[in-house]
Amino acid sequence: MFCISASYKNTPLETRQGFAFSQEEQYIFIKKLIQNNIIKGGVILSTCNRSEVYFTGSSRSVEEVAKNIALFKNTSDNSIKKYCLFYGGSSAASHLFNVASGLDSMVLGEDEILRQVKEAYLAALKARHTDSELNIIFQNALNCAKSGKSKTRLSTTPVSIGTITANTIEKYIEKNINKDKFPGKRVMVIGITGKTGGIVARNLAAKGIPVTGTARKRGLDAGTWWHGSRLIEVTSFEERYKYINKMCAIVSATTSPHYTLTYNEYLKYAGNNQEKLLIDLAVPYDIDRMLAGLHNIKLLDIDYFNTLSKENTNIKLGELCKAEETVKECVENTMKKIYIRDFLARVKENAVLADKFNKEKWFRNMVYYLEDVLGSDGFKDVLERIYIKEINGGE
Repeated sequence: MFCISASYKNTPLETRQGFAFSQEEQYIFIKKLIQNNIIKGGVILSTCNRSEVYFTGSSRSVEEVAKNIALFKNTSDNSIKKYCLFYGGSSAASHLFNVASGLDSMVLGEDEILRQVKEAYLAALKARHTDSELNIIFQNALNCAKSGKSKTRLSTTPVSIGTITANTIEKYIEKNINKDKFPGKRVMVIGITGKTGGIVARNLAAKGIPVTGTARKRGLDAGTWWHGSRLIEVTSFEERYKYINKMCAIVSATTSPHYTLTYNEYLKYAGNNQEKLLIDLAVPYDIDRMLAGLHNIKLLDIDYFNTLSKENTNIKLGELCKAEETVKECVENTMKKIYIRDFLARVKENAVLADKFNKEKWFRNMVYYLEDVLGSDGFKDVLERIYIKEINGGE
């Protein structure tokens, strides 16, 4: 298998967008290459961070595929050579395994890429654009990624401030929901239209926690659904105090030059007898520091979450070694499957050798023993030597 890759690591966004393939383009491009006998099979993975063509064929196929990419995407050969990375054999397989496992992602260990790899493979499989080698490698890459996620904490250790904030709120609710003074399960996000506020809101909704967001939009009707989510309603920023006595937690993540919550206004609407978590993600502060003095208020600021993010980053880096070892082992086993498949196919083509392999148990056992004890490169080399020796009469 070979791979031609244009990713965020080596290709500017504007250029990367030029290499992107729509689903229809993926089908047309791979079908054309197969029909013209340039490749035997192919899979295209196209996301916002990468466009990659995985394919099987001869070593000459690589140059032909690169030329066809340039023609199909109306770019130059020089752009392909300048911005794309080229992989072959075990290096191509290793790259795919790292991609599927989230080890080659901008956010280390992300889950989304696994779904994208799976969908790309299944689309190619449905179109009958894959061969046995691609099937073996992609299926093993998907299984390896799933296994790696269960063995490490890479994908379960968030580093995004927004995600960590949502997790903190979820734990706070689980701990306090049965308290008499706890107002319920709803959370207010002040500044929901911002990047961080939006991430917090979407993460909370994904956990089944209802959200009321505020936005500085004049005339905004209360109860407007945010991005179609029935768990996220949006109201105007000016109406925020009217809702706070119904909230168990309030997150403020704005670029406002003044406080979004002040001590006196808060007491006027919420009183001093409600358990509540206040989270201030703004720099400078959004929430009046005097509120931290109330006995039933827990106030966390951006420094708290920055510390958690750094700690989680260190955990991820520690888990990275485990994940890389898992991927390495998976790639080794997958390449051995490819090599023994190719060896057995060649054996079947030689009547004498096929008869020997079928009848002489020691010969079969030797081959499978070597598969267990040798690395993939060594196993490939020994299989080639065995084949050459046998077709030359054992000499």
